[in-house]
Amino acid sequence: MKFLLLDDHPLFRQALKSITQRLDPAATVLECASYEEAQPLLGDDDVDLVLLDLRLSGLDGMEVLATLRAQHPTLPVVVVSASEDPHEVMAVLRLGALGFVPKASSADVMEHALRLVLSGDTYLPSHILLDPQTPAALPKDSTLDLTQRQKEVMRLMAQGESNKQIARRLNVTENTVKVHVTAILRELNVTSRAQAIVALFQRGDGPS
Repeated sequence: MKFLLLDDHPLFRQALKSITQRLDPAATVLECASYEEAQPLLGDDDVDLVLLDLRLSGLDGMEVLATLRAQHPTLPVVVVSASEDPHEVMAVLRLGALGFVPKASSADVMEHALRLVLSGDTYLPSHILLDPQTPAALPKDSTLDLTQRQKEVMRLMAQGESNKQIARRLNVTENTVKVHVTAILRELNVTSRAQAIVALFQRGDGPS
């Protein structure tokens, strides 16, 4: 595995490096303090995951994320930020990030978040998802052509539950959840779980 850490704080990069090595002791970890340093390392498209700080010195992290997604659309990116502004969380998802992890999170939480993303899920901290300041914290479903079970899966997705967690909650197999998630993505006319969560939030009218 190969990780790219894009953060201008050496101590935090070291902390992230130790977490990625918990995921894979043999992992290659590339460290960059600026997007300029990172660009040549992304040329071969063999990086498995980018961990991006939104507060890079002299740069707009949102612009960096947008550029990354435009130049490397299949590259998974997780934002790691000191900010926990719900509007920023939604913004990074709209730009295509597959996760948002507050820097205040514990090492165990960060490891869990990265494992989720690497397995194809999306990670968002539940306290942000359920914060009343988060735009449209839970979705409406009255106009969606979904079964009752798919609506249950959709609501758990909107609360940040992974496929495995949803399967346990609903007492079904993980493969069954994946089938439901595929149907939800199709109904919402999106191609990723992150885009689905944004779409669901945009349809909502506040916590239920």
